[in-house]
Amino acid sequence: MPFRKIILLAAIASIVAACGTPGTDVSTTGADPTTTQPAAPEAIKLSYDLQSGTSYSYEVDIDQTIDMTASGDASAMGEDEIPGDMSVRITGTSTFVNTVADGPEPGTFAVTISGDFSDIEFTGTIDGEPVGSEDIPDFAEMEPIETTVIVDEQGNIIPESGDDLSGDLLGGLGAMGGLGAMEQFGTGNLGQFVGPPLSDEEVTVGDTWSETIEVPTLPGDDPITTVIDSEVVGTDNVEGHEVLVIETTSTTSPIEFDLGEMLIGFFTAFVPEDATDEELAELDALAAELRFVFSVDETVADYTTLFDAEAGLARVSETTTASHMVFDIKVPDETTGELVEFAMDMNLASDVAYRMVDSSST
Repeated sequence: MPFRKIILLAAIASIVAACGTPGTDVSTTGADPTTTQPAAPEAIKLSYDLQSGTSYSYEVDIDQTIDMTASGDASAMGEDEIPGDMSVRITGTSTFVNTVADGPEPGTFAVTISGDFSDIEFTGTIDGEPVGSEDIPDFAEMEPIETTVIVDEQGNIIPESGDDLSGDLLGGLGAMGGLGAMEQFGTGNLGQFVGPPLSDEEVTVGDTWSETIEVPTLPGDDPITTVIDSEVVGTDNVEGHEVLVIETTSTTSPIEFDLGEMLIGFFTAFVPEDATDEELAELDALAAELRFVFSVDETVADYTTLFDAEAGLARVSETTTASHMVFDIKVPDETTGELVEFAMDMNLASDVAYRMVDSSST
């Protein structure tokens, strides 16, 4: 599996935290009546009011770091060159354009998100040698983002027909691209819809709500669970627009995938019916030692959103995320067939801020 795909896997936790299929458990609670609260605006039901044919531009500040150590035989990863030690920082400002069209169902919107990273700076060290923006390695390139998400009026991301996270695990995570995944996690999913899922009930300052999302993974494995807790903590003003300040914490359960059994099943499918006892014994020996484990610790993302209730959109959103993941494999070498081992330990952190700078209608 190319190293780029492994980097992409690092985005799972944040993508889950950001993508929000309809929650399995949603609740809203009011402010504690025993606590003195500042004057609050009248409670209202919040919703996104995205008009088809309208484009919204966000200026995006990116500050991401990745610290990685690797050991073992890098040939297990194929042709990509993998450093043994890396500590890098990615910073810069870009502009993302969100173009709105009608969604497939009433009350939904199709939001196409596009942007590039032409002004991103890359600093740090790889295998002890300093690197800069002029010599970014191939595996760290951040490709342009062009993705479309379907979102409802409450900000829930609606999975399109056929969406399957297990397919993403095996095929990469699309528009995330390269170290843009140092994101998400994600890190922060840079190609995400801007704004949290909103309550189904009327809210004002001091009110909270919670949503639990379960995303299926590989057959037989437990789903990835994300709990999204939000609270309206106050009001503010952004360039003359009155906004509610919403603080959101998204907590994604630990993730662990062992693709060893899947690979053994793949190898077994190609065993000829007239295989010899020796060949079958070799397959049994391979099954006993094969290892392909990917794990991510519990991941917490904190969001602060300045939500314009009158316009029905987020004018500012700031995200802070940190995560730790481990990749550990023992697989046959592509050339010799001998088992080779490789392990990678990665810590990622991300601060991403979105600020609306323009809106227009076509």
